[in-house]
Amino acid sequence: MKNLSTLKRCRVTLVYVLPLLLAGCAGSALKNSFQDISETHAGLTDQQMLLNLARRANYQAAHFLQMSSVNASYSFAASIGTTTTHSRTVAAIAADVITKAFSFVGTLGLTATESPTFSFAPLSGSSFAKTAYTPVDSKIFFEQFRQGVPVNQLLRILVTSVILEYPTGKRLVLHNIPDEEQPQNFRNFLRLAGLARQMQLQHALSVSTVKDKNVLVIPPKSEQKLDQLYSKREYSFWEDSQLQLGLEDGTPKVSFVMRPFSGVLGAMGEAQAHFDQWLASGMKLEDIPVSEQRPILTMLWDEDTALTPSAAEVEFAGKTYKIADLDSGKMVTWNRDTFRILNDLFTIVSLDPKDLPVQQLIKVF
Repeated sequence: MKNLSTLKRCRVTLVYVLPLLLAGCAGSALKNSFQDISETHAGLTDQQMLLNLARRANYQAAHFLQMSSVNASYSFAASIGTTTTHSRTVAAIAADVITKAFSFVGTLGLTATESPTFSFAPLSGSSFAKTAYTPVDSKIFFEQFRQGVPVNQLLRILVTSVILEYPTGKRLVLHNIPDEEQPQNFRNFLRLAGLARQMQLQHALSVSTVKDKNVLVIPPKSEQKLDQLYSKREYSFWEDSQLQLGLEDGTPKVSFVMRPFSGVLGAMGEAQAHFDQWLASGMKLEDIPVSEQRPILTMLWDEDTALTPSAAEVEFAGKTYKIADLDSGKMVTWNRDTFRILNDLFTIVSLDPKDLPVQQLIKVF
């Protein structure tokens, strides 16, 4: 009877412990599922962006799917098994000493089954077109600048052209387009971008607010540094124009013509090919600052090139496109930072799923 009582107590203990074990199992499953889905979604988003860059590199239209919802249901099951043995033995050495052996073995099985449902919304129609083809707000440029993003990188990604208006009446417009008909203009834009980067590194370029508008400011104490850069040919962004600039012309008022998201995507996708074409037109790398002697984004690499681990990689049109940087032993993150800025922009133009028609949702089980 004592052995049976022990068995009953063990079973009762399992009955009370089982809900706690199931609760722990549910919490662990939810935690693991959240992390897995989050990582998978981030990876797929990167691959989709790179795929669209590859499409634009091949002069094809981009297509976007946005995950609108994830519904995950779980089912938990438990099984209990018991085995009991009871034996009576007589020790040969110690006569008349009888020992009893009783054992209870319990087995507990827990299983969890996950059934996630993913809903995707194709980004199209007038709502998406409005955001994709509206020029990017210049606030994004200035906020990224405040966070320490290289100003030359921001200029080359977000800006179509820069307009400089000097107090003396001189006016210069530089286009961020490697036009084969006027390759010098793009060269001069790169020189301006490189000069701005040098000023940023010297803490001689800052953001100020004038009449509720953000503007780039060069403090008077930094004018000597600016004059030193002006004297170097690789920073002479007025070359081949009708202007000759100096400190006597004062500090210009700088205006940006911003690209829309679709323009940023196209410019980045075609950047490598356009940069090569620009060089083929007779331009020389030594005529521009070292910081600008590369496309804004490089995706195609020679097989023997030593690269950092890629942030994303896709196959398209028989080619391998990678988001990576040269593994030179230095902390170079140019391409990966460019790709990050593009993804940040995409989060801005992405739509709230509730604004999309229900019938456009694609559910994947």
